[in-house]
Amino acid sequence: MKIDILTNNTVRKRNLLAEHGLSIRIEHQGFRILFDTGQSDVYCKNAARMGLDLKSTDAIVLSHGHYDHCGGLPSFPSAALPEIYVHPAAFQPRFFGGHDEKSLREIGIPWTLADHPMIQDKVIPVQKPTQIKSGITLCPQIPYTTDFEPIPDGFYRKEKGKRCRDSFQDEQILVIEDDGLFVFLGCSHPGVANCLHYIATLFPQQHINLVIGGMHLMNADCQRTQMTIQYLKKLHITKIVPLHCTGFPAMAEMKRQLGDQCLLLNAGDSLEF
Repeated sequence: MKIDILTNNTVRKRNLLAEHGLSIRIEHQGFRILFDTGQSDVYCKNAARMGLDLKSTDAIVLSHGHYDHCGGLPSFPSAALPEIYVHPAAFQPRFFGGHDEKSLREIGIPWTLADHPMIQDKVIPVQKPTQIKSGITLCPQIPYTTDFEPIPDGFYRKEKGKRCRDSFQDEQILVIEDDGLFVFLGCSHPGVANCLHYIATLFPQQHINLVIGGMHLMNADCQRTQMTIQYLKKLHITKIVPLHCTGFPAMAEMKRQLGDQCLLLNAGDSLEF
């Protein structure tokens, strides 16, 4: 398996770009997946500079309906557009802010299916755990099971014109089985522990080789961060790669406590297993 980080909040290598967003390319047994597309064409530019051909992509997975994960999709080479796996609720309008309507800012997908019929034709809705290929599963509808990861504050969606608190039922985890589990997270809005507890129920008794992606601890208090790290320690995960919205303080604390188990990577970096 080869994993290439195309978009992330940080970058170190020359001639590559960073932005607030996430996009990861995965190649496993000849099958190529693009997991999220960042918020712009940065993933396309970085892929080209890394010598990667996006036109060979076999599937696109959109983890959830936020601009920093789906905004770049219209920049994908249209002639080579593969099937796109996404929860249908991802296309609902989404906002972040306080209870006052005026304080809300849009954070949803910044394009519509009606404006992009070629994308619409490729969409495959995912509303329950679904295999897209043998050993490759998408897991939406993440339940809230831990006592320290409630539905996050400040996030809203509009359904049938009515504003509702967003419980992120559209967020989906990508899991690849290969002598253990490789777990790809978009933002972990329901909470990292909730996400991994869900995976443990779907794939019982399987060791986790890798957890990589956004863990949404950038605004978490110290207690939440510490409880998350303690939960991760219990799972004995081989490698943990916090990206994107995990936030610098949480990443630093993970590295301090987990040592070589935690890898701090940037846009342009790659992993091989």
